[in-house]
Amino acid sequence: MWFRYKIFGFGVLIMALGALFHSPAAASADLHLRYAAKWGGLHVADFTLSLVHTGGTYENRFHLETRGLARYFSNVGVKAKSQGRIVAPPPLNNDEVQGLTYLSDHYRTEYTNHKHFRWVDIAFPAPPEPAQAMTGTEPVPGMEDKWNPDDKGPEEIDRVEAAQRIGVNDPITLIAQMISVVRTHLEGGPKHGVVKGFDGRRRFDMHITYLGPMERTVGDTRHMTYRVRIDPKPVAGFKERHKKIWNEAAYDFYLSRDGKFVPLQIVPVKRGPVLTLVRECPSDCEIKAVEEN
Repeated sequence: MWFRYKIFGFGVLIMALGALFHSPAAASADLHLRYAAKWGGLHVADFTLSLVHTGGTYENRFHLETRGLARYFSNVGVKAKSQGRIVAPPPLNNDEVQGLTYLSDHYRTEYTNHKHFRWVDIAFPAPPEPAQAMTGTEPVPGMEDKWNPDDKGPEEIDRVEAAQRIGVNDPITLIAQMISVVRTHLEGGPKHGVVKGFDGRRRFDMHITYLGPMERTVGDTRHMTYRVRIDPKPVAGFKERHKKIWNEAAYDFYLSRDGKFVPLQIVPVKRGPVLTLVRECPSDCEIKAVEEN
């Protein structure tokens, strides 16, 4: 249904939160965070991020579970892990951030719903070699009789040409590239930049525009934030009916102004869930498939 796809079809934006914190100035400590997603006041999902930085490498872990009506209709759970290397930021060239500060090496995500389990595994070799993806699916235990492998079978990526899979980042890592646009602007650079993402089937661009400082109330607390608009644009590998959804999936990120650029809240420009940081944990935050309270 449209409701489910609106949340998870641009799930790349939600999952991409993790790498935002891996900026050179803020990557010295691990972070373990939990967010809540609400749509029209209804609690539709929880997700967690664990962000581990070790020298010149990183590992990001993501876990999402739907809630309420979203869980009733979709029963979607998502887990993902991204690993890669951190290199010195490249110089600016005109209005674009050139090269990759955070280089994806490997990405794996696993999806579960009422009927099936599906996984996507991506290897990111150094350019000029293109990213390579493998996918697979199987029924969840007890649903073998109701599972149709043709419904969610292995997905081909032949619609995304090899040249379009060079110099791309996975959905969790790509925001590290986005945040460099904000940092560069605050140091006198341009307000706008474009970064390239690949989720194993779809190639998309994220357009980033710095909108300026802004006060923002999150929960009961007033925060000083930077407002940044993230506008995803489909490039290849999309169904026609999904292109319109992605083209209307812009979000405003409200980033903390404490030097960490932590996304305190993420708000849709048109329609969609509002994502709010609710907790920082001493180790991996926990969420369960079914809430106990």
